[in-house]
Amino acid sequence: MEKLSTLAPGRLSELLVQGLRGHHPLFEAAAIRAAFEDPEADVPVATEDANEVGQALLAICREEPAAARDAVETLSESARTSLIRLYFRLLDRASSEKGRAAPRH
Repeated sequence: MEKLSTLAPGRLSELLVQGLRGHHPLFEAAAIRAAFEDPEADVPVATEDANEVGQALLAICREEPAAARDAVETLSESARTSLIRLYFRLLDRASSEKGRAAPRH
């Protein structure tokens, strides 16, 4: 498996490990459901949201979980939706990389 720390630097890799276990501490369940209500709306991060999403990702990678969650909560709704979708894309990638890993003995 590709090292998770390579896929996701800093504290983000720790959050992805939790996410692979079904625990998503940065996001409310309702926000996750809302982000995926319309599968047709799954588009790349909008230009106007890119800076917000980037700043939140930096906070997630560098800050303690409480500060990272605060950063997520201050995002505009569209930026939060973009971040949630990006987070789940990373989870999908981490999960598929994990599935490709050869068993170690």
